[in-house]
Amino acid sequence: MAINVLDLSEAKAAIAERSRQESRELALTRREEALSVKRSFAAAQVGRLTLDWATSILSRDQKLWTDLRKLRSRSRELADNESTMTKFLDLCVVNIIGKHGVRMQPKVTKLRGGALATDLNKQIADEWEAWKAQGNCTVDGKLSFDELERLLVRTAAMDGEFMVLMRPDANAWGFALQHVDMDQLDHTYFDENLSNGREIRMGVEVDKYRHPLAYWLWTRHPNEWTSNPLARVRVPADSAIHAFLPDSAMQTRGKPWAAPAMFKMNMLRGYMEAEVTAARVAACQMGILINKGTDEFEGEGTNADGTVSMEAQPGGFMQLQGDQEFKQFSPEHPSTAFGPFVKECKRDIAAALGVSYTSLTSDLAEVNFSSIRAGLLDERDMWRVRQKWMIESFHKPVFAMWLRQAVLAGRIDLSVRDEEAVLDQIEWHPRGWPWVDPQKDMQANIEGVQNGFTTRSRVLAAQGYDLEDTLAELSEEEKLIKKYGLKLGTDAKGVADAPEDAAEGDVQNQKTI
Repeated sequence: MAINVLDLSEAKAAIAERSRQESRELALTRREEALSVKRSFAAAQVGRLTLDWATSILSRDQKLWTDLRKLRSRSRELADNESTMTKFLDLCVVNIIGKHGVRMQPKVTKLRGGALATDLNKQIADEWEAWKAQGNCTVDGKLSFDELERLLVRTAAMDGEFMVLMRPDANAWGFALQHVDMDQLDHTYFDENLSNGREIRMGVEVDKYRHPLAYWLWTRHPNEWTSNPLARVRVPADSAIHAFLPDSAMQTRGKPWAAPAMFKMNMLRGYMEAEVTAARVAACQMGILINKGTDEFEGEGTNADGTVSMEAQPGGFMQLQGDQEFKQFSPEHPSTAFGPFVKECKRDIAAALGVSYTSLTSDLAEVNFSSIRAGLLDERDMWRVRQKWMIESFHKPVFAMWLRQAVLAGRIDLSVRDEEAVLDQIEWHPRGWPWVDPQKDMQANIEGVQNGFTTRSRVLAAQGYDLEDTLAELSEEEKLIKKYGLKLGTDAKGVADAPEDAAEGDVQNQKTI
């Protein structure tokens, strides 16, 4: 069959035109894709600068299942050997609990039956203080309640969580607490085949809404060697307190508070150790003896590898043989950038820990009232958040269980039906902080109270005090002053003592607060 040359040329031209059109469409598509990438979030772009940036989406429990053991062990190691971590843990204990602990104060006014609770508040407060003493509040009798509070906060910061079991006890109140090592709650224990939608996640038995039902605990620490068999026991959730600060939805276990800063702490520790070692080497002024002659140098000893060594004492001189030359080895450490570099690293660590650089390092070299006030006020808000978490997670459930056991033991004259009314009228007072600039802060509070912008109760609460306790203490002071016939310059209201011959009405004209 004959082929028309004209038709073949037209076909080739059509194919070439289609190829050019496809090339234009492909180029346009690539351009649109490039523009789309530029219009997307910078943090979501994938390229050579972001290849080491993780993009996988895992639940918090998945991450903790993989890393919790390493996080906890490394956090504990830093707590044992790294000064910055130790300081952070001390800050947590001191600022959340303090030396006096979290104070409980009953404010019961009326019970459900309408009877005035005149003596009940004192009875509850006295019994609570007696139970808190060492030998009563813990099953082993080793800690007071204040000491237990501090230990639990340290554990929460170091391990990311703490657990306390509420046990019946043979003491007068029939109740005591047992602190549990978090390694006994096995985070690798999972079981999805329980009935009614229940499952065990990381050692915690939960319902379909992730509400804790029980905890599966090892009978002892899993790494301790003993001839006794290791077994798990089921502890109901209503007799245990498992507390942590969650940072994600549906989270079952907590992570160490210092986790965002731990890598930098360890790297900085290694760097500082290397610098200190290099500085020590530099201070020794070491050197090498080069023997240019034919005589063998005997030295003062022979090393294991056959080399000859000589020792030089500080401040001494030695005379070399004629054919010997001394070549000094003197590394320049620490460098002039050592201090500023370490300082900037610790600033970054402090930011990751949520505390001020000044508090973490006690470095006051560049601090004034304005800068330290701004830093401390922000930090103290963070401490108040964690104080409230501690009260809600630990103090309230412990007190509720203690009150019930104390009533059953006959230590408190209260009916079971009135327990809820009492619990609703209990106040908790964590520690407060002194003013950064006392004179200005005090004057600001005085003006705030006078103008109705705040109350005396709020001002005292910020310092960790209670208004009723303060007024009672002032009343007792006034009685003592009158008893001993003393005259002070000013009273608690700022009113100066009137002269003996002054009229009674003259006192009213003096300035009051």
